[in-house]
Amino acid sequence: MAHLARTAADLFEAHGYEAVTMELIAAAADVAKGTLYNHFPVKEAVLAHWLHMELATNLAMLHEALQTRPGFAEGARFVLDHSANWCETHPDYLAPYLRFRFLGIGAVPSASHDSEQLSDIVDTFGWLIRRGQASGDIRDDLDAESLAIAFHHLYLGAMLRWLADPSLRLREEFNATVELFLHGAASPASAPAKASPKPRKKS
Repeated sequence: MAHLARTAADLFEAHGYEAVTMELIAAAADVAKGTLYNHFPVKEAVLAHWLHMELATNLAMLHEALQTRPGFAEGARFVLDHSANWCETHPDYLAPYLRFRFLGIGAVPSASHDSEQLSDIVDTFGWLIRRGQASGDIRDDLDAESLAIAFHHLYLGAMLRWLADPSLRLREEFNATVELFLHGAASPASAPAKASPKPRKKS
């Protein structure tokens, strides 16, 4: 599967994602089409496998740096900044990848789920949250796994907004995600109440 995914990635880089077909991937990998389809039913699955391989490699390198960045906010911004770099370099891959991931909602979690192995971005968020709970940075009366999924949804929402409106700055969207996760959307208790907006008159 790794050989097939890397072969596909080389083709994506050379010809563009949309131009590459499953037949081209099979031919370049020197396997029968049936063999390719046995492992990957659709091209998006090949793309996803390659992206997860890349992500696992990158997260392994980031993990050591995270040890010197205490606090959830600093650690999360560090990871999201690297994510923004990758997204801005590979924008054509994001839409098909995200569509594939959303179609896979409810699938069996990765083997690294709930472990210290950072092979998926959700695992990384969970690790940062558990560390934050241990240090008192994040409340510990909520399940770390549920919090990680909630933060992941905010993260995906930021990417979707950026894909829909490229004039947005992805790093700013990610920073807003961290702020919203940590502080919520409610106004501070000391903030003065604003008057309710008046209903618009029908023309």
